[in-house]
Amino acid sequence: MRTLLRLMIYVRPSAKWVFTAVTIMLLATIFDLVAPWILGQIFDEGIGKRDMSVVLGLTLTLVGIQALKSAGMFVQGYSQELVGQNVVFKLRKELYEHLQRLSFSYYDRAQTGQLMSRMTGDIEAVKNFVGFGAMNLIAGMLTFLGTTIFMMMMQWKVTVICLITIPFILFVLFRFNHKVGPAWSNIREQMGRLTTTLQENISGIRVVKSFATETVEQRKFAERNEQNFETNMERAKLEAKAFPLMGFYGGLTFVMMIWIGAVFVVRGDMSIGTFMAFQWYTWGIIWPLNMLGWQINILQQAIKAAPRVFEVLDTPIDIENPVQGIGTANISGNVVFDRVTFHFADQDAAKDKPILDGVSFQVKQGEVIGVLGATGSGKSSLIGLLSRFYDVSGGRLLIDGVDVRDYDLDGLRRSIGIVPQETFLFSASIRDNIAYGHPDATQEQIENAARKSQIHSFIESMPSGYDTRIGERGVGLSGGQRQRVALARAILMDPPILVLDEATASVDTATESAIHEALLEVMKGRTTFIIAQRLSSIQHADRIIVLENGRLTEQGTHKELNESNGFFRQLFDRQKQIAHQ
Repeated sequence: MRTLLRLMIYVRPSAKWVFTAVTIMLLATIFDLVAPWILGQIFDEGIGKRDMSVVLGLTLTLVGIQALKSAGMFVQGYSQELVGQNVVFKLRKELYEHLQRLSFSYYDRAQTGQLMSRMTGDIEAVKNFVGFGAMNLIAGMLTFLGTTIFMMMMQWKVTVICLITIPFILFVLFRFNHKVGPAWSNIREQMGRLTTTLQENISGIRVVKSFATETVEQRKFAERNEQNFETNMERAKLEAKAFPLMGFYGGLTFVMMIWIGAVFVVRGDMSIGTFMAFQWYTWGIIWPLNMLGWQINILQQAIKAAPRVFEVLDTPIDIENPVQGIGTANISGNVVFDRVTFHFADQDAAKDKPILDGVSFQVKQGEVIGVLGATGSGKSSLIGLLSRFYDVSGGRLLIDGVDVRDYDLDGLRRSIGIVPQETFLFSASIRDNIAYGHPDATQEQIENAARKSQIHSFIESMPSGYDTRIGERGVGLSGGQRQRVALARAILMDPPILVLDEATASVDTATESAIHEALLEVMKGRTTFIIAQRLSSIQHADRIIVLENGRLTEQGTHKELNESNGFFRQLFDRQKQIAHQ
């Protein structure tokens, strides 16, 4: 019930259309209740008394009623669809906006396929109920109640006898409703898993083909598909058991009405007109109950789908923009890590080893800082804290003496240009990808950023130049080309702080050298963090910090660290040895 009440919040903005649909539905229900009575009058007052004027007049009345009902049904159908679409529009808008605000920690755990399933199939199930299911459910109940009242007024004895089978139909409906709910819950979950498998396979198709594991992936998808099939068939089995049984009891009701009605007509306790009207009225009892089975189906789909949507909407936002965030227009780039400790959200701070443990260092404006460390040492987490992709678990992180949590969040992130290790490009033109963070940039500015990232010549050589569209996730470009486009994107933003997270890992040493030469001009007066594995990437760093198991173990210039016997010296000797082989 709580889920349905919450859904009504999304229906409220369409109140006038709901009112229109309900009004027309009530009028249509009244027409349906009056029409059989008019039929009875045609037989009793017209045919029975051989008065064709009555027959003609009442027949035309039925035609008029049907015409009005058909016109009303058009308006009702449009109104119901508009209400449903408005609910879907608002739900999808809220869900998408909420997904944009959720932090990296949520996406560390979430499955893309599950989110896609909730954004599409689950919301569509909600629309089906809000748009048509709820209205038809109400219409059916009113029709059943109204029909029973009319029949009782016309001949209560026949009505009571004919309603003997109704409790059996209601019992079947009760059992069906009790079982079909869990069935739809399983179907929604299985559909999410199937979508996840499909999404992962398509996104990773190059890896699949590289390892020749198409058969393995086909088997994995086939298992998910079979599970989805079996779950749906379990639900279909429930329907196959319930609906025919309901149809049987409904048919029995109709047969009983004919037999009992005929007996009463022969005995003179019922007119032939009333008998004919009961023929029509009987369907007003049978079809609402039979349709109730389908409406329960739609209702249960919505009840099981809506909580999956609300689960995402109710996920708390752990990286909040401060109410009165400090502006970032004058950020210069002085950075201080003050005893910074960091745990992921799903870690136990009391038991699990922190990702970063008491890290402290200072960076002055314009300094170039190299960050070294083995895999899992906390390098990327260090940078993630800088942009508030995550918040520190302990200590403070300051920029220009202000805690990053006090800055306007959007402004903070626009002040930090990041070239991530895993480059992501959109299915758009190269121009649009470079200008993604600065959509108002001129062509000259875009080309200047491309030159500094050593990608301009390549772009110019393409048939459509900067208008060349690239495939999903940058398909069509090499890894190095994608990295250089991402680098141009960061350079174009002209941020006071620049972060290069393995930004040249996918390019050859010659291109890397050319990029670093070009970056010397870019990095002037700009605080720069360079995360790297290759020492050549940090040859121009003013200072190097070394992370080991989340702790800062070394920091100093290239020369100072080379004279010690720590991680830096070991890495230097290892790479030097490899270079001479």
